[in-house]
Amino acid sequence: MEVFGKTIGRIINTIQWKKIKGYHKKLNILWEFTYDKEIIQRIPSISELKDELRSIFKHMIDENLNYISYGNWIIFWDKETGEVGDIRVIFRLADFQFEENPSNNKETLEKALKEAIENEDYEYAAVIRDTLQKK
Repeated sequence: MEVFGKTIGRIINTIQWKKIKGYHKKLNILWEFTYDKEIIQRIPSISELKDELRSIFKHMIDENLNYISYGNWIIFWDKETGEVGDIRVIFRLADFQFEENPSNNKETLEKALKEAIENEDYEYAAVIRDTLQKK
């Protein structure tokens, strides 16, 4: 569990948070907050964006998920037993990738593509196909 926490910290540190916040500003992506019984909409801070991503990763670990789509985030996590594996974090307009073992990544993606097609998860399959084409 500790190794996952360290990896998640490394991922969060490699993301270009100013770019993510910039997308929120340019596209007017606002969050709703309750303040003094009033609902206020504003652009989230970088700290709030990081906390959101941490909570998504925590949920993935707690529920043993390999894929999640939440808000503007899509995360693919191909983890092996006892290993972190490969993680791809997509903020609908930006793509960040962490590979623990890049030599196995193509094989892992091909396996995941086959499984996605068998499960009729075509959105996920399309993202995997695009990733494979880039390799």
